[in-house]
Amino acid sequence: MIDKVKDYFGARSTSVMINGHSYPFLNKPEREVRFCEAVHYSFNLPIEINDQTLSCPGARRTFGYDNQGRDLVKMISDNTGIPKSQVNKALNEIPVFDIPVENIILGVPADLEEELMPDVYIAYTHPHRVMDFIHHAAQKSIKPVFPPYSIHSICGNIFSRAYHNQEITISFGCPESRNFGGVGKDEAIVGIPQKMARNLFK
Repeated sequence: MIDKVKDYFGARSTSVMINGHSYPFLNKPEREVRFCEAVHYSFNLPIEINDQTLSCPGARRTFGYDNQGRDLVKMISDNTGIPKSQVNKALNEIPVFDIPVENIILGVPADLEEELMPDVYIAYTHPHRVMDFIHHAAQKSIKPVFPPYSIHSICGNIFSRAYHNQEITISFGCPESRNFGGVGKDEAIVGIPQKMARNLFK
């Protein structure tokens, strides 16, 4: 399936799964990384991250590792200028994992997809391709969602929403994803639940 996703969106596409088997071939970072960084790396190599190697406070909240509450709200508000009330509202709308997340595997090779079944496919792609994709999804009566917040774009508004809500999500990124996650100036991000990908890319 990842091959079909890449054929449609381009090479900057990957797959993500929660709590998969930790194969020796999976690259394990020697330093802490942000989730969006791991997504970017996984375009070229499979990678495994966990509680010990995931650094970003927002992503750690999303995956249930930490919940810094007011401190996180203040940090985001200070960094973005968005009022705390709006930051708090945005965070409350991002689903948080309530199951233990032992690991996060990104960049599952195509030949292992049946065994390591990805949960969500993520693509960095050009806006015109996003437009085409919205039309393609509409032909199957599927309506993507566009979370209106420029925070936690990949970890929360793309991956977590697609995983928990089982809906296609589209984002224009956040400062962190563009600074650390390799999202280009001319790219948007698309997240597709695995079951929907199978329906859309037969």
